[in-house]
Amino acid sequence: MAWIPIPLFGYGVFGSALDGKSESLQATVSLSLWILWSIVLLISLIPSASLLTLYRVVVPISVVAAIWGSIEAEMSISSILLLFCAAICSSVSLLPSIGFWFINGSAYGDEVRLPLRAPGPLLLGPVPLAWMIVASSLIFSVVLLSSQKYVSGLIVFAVGSGLSYFSYRSLSALSQRWLVFVPAGIVLHDNMVLADPFLIRKWMIKEIGPALESTSGLDLTLSSIGMSLEVELCEPASLSLQMNPLAPPEVKEVTSFLISPSSLSGTLEEASSRSIAVL
Repeated sequence: MAWIPIPLFGYGVFGSALDGKSESLQATVSLSLWILWSIVLLISLIPSASLLTLYRVVVPISVVAAIWGSIEAEMSISSILLLFCAAICSSVSLLPSIGFWFINGSAYGDEVRLPLRAPGPLLLGPVPLAWMIVASSLIFSVVLLSSQKYVSGLIVFAVGSGLSYFSYRSLSALSQRWLVFVPAGIVLHDNMVLADPFLIRKWMIKEIGPALESTSGLDLTLSSIGMSLEVELCEPASLSLQMNPLAPPEVKEVTSFLISPSSLSGTLEEASSRSIAVL
């Protein structure tokens, strides 16, 4: 709901910020802001796993725009409210519940998908850097071209498009990592760790519970931040690992492994509702 009043607060702020700028810059920036707002509003109404990354990339750009508008224009109540709404929307876009809502919009039949947390090392640099590349390419390309600096604008657009493509693909890979509950059991869908999705049938699962520090289970969390869960099996199962996409898959026999769903309580509740033993 905080996204809806953004045009109301931003009208005066961006109007003052663009005052005195060239007509082409005013028209381009105004049109871009309306497109940004419309895209986010439309995406927020369509739950789909393929749109989660786009949503989380585009929404935080509103904070950048709000900060720029507040600096260029005189600080006012509208500026404060605009910054507040943009910050709230950006924070909400990163919540586990938002990821859950989007990825389950593409779920098939009686299955529930639970997103896995991003690897901790990636959150400390690569993920913010990838977002900055995509956001900067969009912003500076539009500004330079609308300012009639065509050579600089085309160079930024060309270089930025290439970098943004690989950055966006990397961010999309993070939103395709799920723990899926299906009628037959659970499926671990993680292309950053596994060569293929790993199905564990319900009768093979001994129990699911919080992982202890002394556990000997295979760590598939990729050093994600926070508590993880351990899935214990009744008998060994073959797991095809492929953490290095350039290397051939490595098959390991496991009797337990660690995962890091974004919602631990939601995972345990779903497991219990499907008659899977939980600790």
